[in-house]
Amino acid sequence: MPPTAIPMAPGENLLGHAHHFKLDRLPFFQRVAATGDVVAARMFHRTFHFVNGPGVAHEMLVEKARSFEKAPGIRILLHDLAGQGLFTSEGDLWRRQRRLLSPLFHPTQLQTYVSAMNGEALRARERLEDGERTDLAAVTTRIAMGVVGRALFDARTFDEADELGEALTIALGWVNDRLGTPYMTLQISAVEATEVLEGKLPPWLEGVRARARAALDAPIFMPGRNDPTVKRALTVLDKRIQAMIDDRRASRADRKDLLTRLLYARDADLGGDGMSDKQVRDEANTLFIAGHETTATALAWSFYLLARDPAARAKVQAEADAFGPDGPTSYDPEKLAYTTRVFKEALRLYPPVIVLPRRALEPVELGGHRFPEKSIFFVNVYGMHHRKDCFADPERFDPDRFSPENESKRPKSAWIPFGVGPRVCIGNHFALMEGPVVLATLMRGLSFEVEPKDIEPETFATLRPKGGVWARVRRRSAP
Repeated sequence: MPPTAIPMAPGENLLGHAHHFKLDRLPFFQRVAATGDVVAARMFHRTFHFVNGPGVAHEMLVEKARSFEKAPGIRILLHDLAGQGLFTSEGDLWRRQRRLLSPLFHPTQLQTYVSAMNGEALRARERLEDGERTDLAAVTTRIAMGVVGRALFDARTFDEADELGEALTIALGWVNDRLGTPYMTLQISAVEATEVLEGKLPPWLEGVRARARAALDAPIFMPGRNDPTVKRALTVLDKRIQAMIDDRRASRADRKDLLTRLLYARDADLGGDGMSDKQVRDEANTLFIAGHETTATALAWSFYLLARDPAARAKVQAEADAFGPDGPTSYDPEKLAYTTRVFKEALRLYPPVIVLPRRALEPVELGGHRFPEKSIFFVNVYGMHHRKDCFADPERFDPDRFSPENESKRPKSAWIPFGVGPRVCIGNHFALMEGPVVLATLMRGLSFEVEPKDIEPETFATLRPKGGVWARVRRRSAP
């Protein structure tokens, strides 16, 4: 029996679906997810496909992971920010870097980071005054930056968090504004044109082609890249990372953090040599950004959701109050079971990364359909997290979706805020530990009266709460 035709996403106009990426991205992704497991869409003259069903997502990201790579668009947009770090690199470089970094995220190593998670939350708790009106999204960003600084780089970044946070917001804002633009489509077309010519040119032209292809990894067609505000933001981030690199090389201190491991890593694939400062910078920047941005936004959403559900808030409060005055100083999953469910449900409703872009490395069958080499796909994380056949009453906040019995019933790859398969986020367990620890530590000594208004998700590079999560702080007596 021949496969059914792939449906076209709703709302197409003369330019395809590009306008939805600018005007109504999240509702569009939900409409696409409701259309079918695999849905075609058009960006100007290019056709690409959304993967909306958990079975097809699992087939792509787990079973046939070797047939796909990160789509070139994401590597281009993040070139100035993350370079050839773990999130954007491919092939042998990615495999080598993943192998070098994996020990830092082993479960036994993760336990050593709890003191940093708890410590930064305590610092934030001490700084908040009774009756103060504050943006919890800014608070959780400072905490998460401090955790990354201490746990991964053995450095204090808390006092510079506002400057770093502003720089990161500017840089990621530039990335967000280029999504779904003609410039993006033009550069991807140029990349593919140079790839098609590989092996088809005389030797004296092959070098020119190779240099052109390498140059196209940078966003050369993207307007605003040289805007002084954007360049200044990238400089702030680079200088902070480079200062840590310089300090570590000069002191040669025997530290056990990520940066030291990066600087002094040796690998047979490197011929016994270490990484260049540029590669170290790319990896450090990647983990610094990813290590705090996703956790900070998920924590902010957790506070917002708890404010709208007093029963759930009382359960989290009870778990927090069962600890000593300083909150959890070690990680015990049983003692933070419900708090962890809340954090996971926040990641379902508001996944920080709403799509996972992929490109086929070879002709491939997916969901019963055949696709040619270089086909572009978006795994629709946000849409899938809001599908009725994946999660009953999907718009309702229900932490018990993540009870052990309910998790065991869920289709594979229906909940993928960190991706899944070989390219799953290396820091996923770090984040799933940090979120509950920080929530419990803050709520052990404080309560937050979140202002009673609906907060829209802002389709930034991550899914941030638009305008922040404003609340009145109240100090709590010891239970």
